[in-house]
Amino acid sequence: MSSDSNSKSAAGGEDSKGKGKTSQSVVEHLQAPRRKRKSFVVMAAGPNIDSDTINAVNRFMKSQYPKISFVVLNSLADLVKYSSRNIILALVDDELENRSTTLQTIGKIKEKKTDGPMPTLFMTRDGTALVKDYRTELSRWHEVDEYIDLHESPRHALFTKIRGVLENKNPRRSRRFKVSMPVAFQVLDYGEKLFEGTLLDLSIRGALLSVNDGIHNFSAKDQLLIHLPIGRFIDSAADVFRVSGKIRRVMISGTKAGITFEYMSDEKTTSLTAIVASIVDQSLAKSAAATRAKIARHEAAQNHTPKG
Repeated sequence: MSSDSNSKSAAGGEDSKGKGKTSQSVVEHLQAPRRKRKSFVVMAAGPNIDSDTINAVNRFMKSQYPKISFVVLNSLADLVKYSSRNIILALVDDELENRSTTLQTIGKIKEKKTDGPMPTLFMTRDGTALVKDYRTELSRWHEVDEYIDLHESPRHALFTKIRGVLENKNPRRSRRFKVSMPVAFQVLDYGEKLFEGTLLDLSIRGALLSVNDGIHNFSAKDQLLIHLPIGRFIDSAADVFRVSGKIRRVMISGTKAGITFEYMSDEKTTSLTAIVASIVDQSLAKSAAATRAKIARHEAAQNHTPKG
């Protein structure tokens, strides 16, 4: 009896020690600093993506971003399985399966992601069709998504877009200033009809134009005549400054477009430069006024604080 009892006691002691070690390991694991999650760029390659493009992107990623893992997937099912990873950019063939199914699946992945909506660069050979379907399936994500038409764009343009997402760099030739300027504009194919829109940023070379109320979807072929209200910016005999613009890039929502100004005479360039300078001056004045108001509020609060 005693030997059995001693054996049980010894066994129990060993079990207790084992449990203690296990418990201690769990505590140490929970208290340890959280490891930084590995970042991934994934390419979901379908019929639009040839092996040369895949290899070129692979070389680009390894040379430019060696700390980011690059993974090639060959189906929507594989992309869904991989979506639990920390994907900082997904390069997706819009015809990985049929386009509608591909876009719907991307939407479901975005909705389930807890670490951000997975910025997606769609790779297509029919930009017009993609933008049309995107508006139906994924328009709510248009601020974080982009596309490239492989039929029209050279390969270095693809690298530029990848770099733009990963580094958030601005490739514009001149600085653009944030504005919120109501404008009217004409689309030359629509004759004299005036559309209402808003300039979201502006430079002496171009602008970002948004159409109001979704009344028009921009197309890459659009030629515009923009009517800028200039009365509050510069002294001018005219109330409106008209400038021709060409669509260079349609945002995937279809309701915003990057434009460049065209047919700019020296006189028009001078006037536009004055408009941009005035916008900058007004912006700086507002910023300075806001800073002064903040300081005044702080000083007033300090003066009203009871002294101990």
